[in-house]
Amino acid sequence: FMFQFYKPCIQFYAPTAHTSVFMRQERLQSSIKVALHSCPLLFGRFVVQRDLSVELAYDPQAPNSPTIEFQHVRATYSELQAGGFAYSQAKAHKIDMDIPDGAISRGFDRPMLMVKVSYLADGGVAVFNMSHHVAFDGNAIFSFMAHWARCNSRPQSQLMVQLPDDLQSYATSMVTNTDREPKEGPVEISVDASMTPQEIALHTTKLIAPGDICACVFEIPLDRLAEMKQAVATSGVLGEGEWVSSNNVLAAFIAASVARANTNGQTYDYGAWTVYQALDMRRPLGLAQQGLGSPLILAEFQAAPEALMDPAQQPRVARDVRRSVDKYSAAYLQDAMDWMHATYGKLAGSRVDDGEPWRHFWFSAMNTNRRSVGVSCMNRIPVYDADFGAGRPAMARSFNPRPNYVIVFPGPPPPSSSQGPMQGTHATLHLYVTLERAAMLALRADDEWTRRCKLISEF
Repeated sequence: FMFQFYKPCIQFYAPTAHTSVFMRQERLQSSIKVALHSCPLLFGRFVVQRDLSVELAYDPQAPNSPTIEFQHVRATYSELQAGGFAYSQAKAHKIDMDIPDGAISRGFDRPMLMVKVSYLADGGVAVFNMSHHVAFDGNAIFSFMAHWARCNSRPQSQLMVQLPDDLQSYATSMVTNTDREPKEGPVEISVDASMTPQEIALHTTKLIAPGDICACVFEIPLDRLAEMKQAVATSGVLGEGEWVSSNNVLAAFIAASVARANTNGQTYDYGAWTVYQALDMRRPLGLAQQGLGSPLILAEFQAAPEALMDPAQQPRVARDVRRSVDKYSAAYLQDAMDWMHATYGKLAGSRVDDGEPWRHFWFSAMNTNRRSVGVSCMNRIPVYDADFGAGRPAMARSFNPRPNYVIVFPGPPPPSSSQGPMQGTHATLHLYVTLERAAMLALRADDEWTRRCKLISEF
């Protein structure tokens, strides 16, 4: 889907004796130039061709340069820490940047990457990054941040650092176009050329007053998740040779909890829910697992209300989440891509009224007028690997504006003084949950949720 979608994140660095040395402005400016030199697609732009096809192109004669800003703010690291590193608190101090809208403008390019470094009053540092999420997935952009940090931590005479596999342009996975034209598209993707993009947005968005939206960050320990996974394994619901992953179990737990909260909060009527997950298509298609971006589809299935409302049914929901993924074979996904390519070509050939055929497609499950809940497990992305020489970030915060869509990030690594098997790795996951106010109140009162998850920050 060719629209511009930016994903923001702030990485917070505690004040140390090394912070003022390794994260000073001149050093960061010098090292980011070196890091960007090896990633030319971050200088790219979306180019609309005459046939209305869209491609990500890099022109060394006219690069679309990333931006980096520096500022000093009155806020302290201690103050932000005391507030749970709430995104709204950082926003109040202008540590973030305004998120661009989603339109592709033929006369103006948005940068593929925007960075803002804020020097806090007590010596801490906040590094905000916002990347073009259509072109670069979370793994790619945080791999770049870690690559930049490695360049920065080297002596200034030895800045060059080998580019990681996830940033190699040759490793970018391309889905083969077969020129087939399947008659029917997948249920996961909708298209309508009879409505304008604005009408589509209204058609697929539940009208909610801004003040009635609540965003919170919850923490769940990995050992609690392991207990839940073991409970599924011993429940007797799995068939011979069947298994569930930790992500399957987590997605089922989140989906059931959010469905219950919306039902108990009376924001949606009682009924079945569409449960969907962001599925990386590369593995079933047999494509390379590294690259600058991953083709995604929302893997979905219908969950019965009685299974979601009854906590005792959690093992069955986890099993069904796992089984639903089996539907997404290479043949199914290739058919989906072939249908999209053929349908897009027809829209472009008919010259839709607004001349922007890419804005007439949407993922069906993201229609917030429907009972649907989504989970995106990004718990393996290297959010905390960016050590600029003064230590890894102590905390990271993103923002999830979409109701009933939960994003999972890794939690922070334990302090460097920690010992034991979890040393250097995260022991928790952070769940970014956005709901209508009544549903959020119901979630925070849900015994099954509060027994496993702790509120650590409000927006």
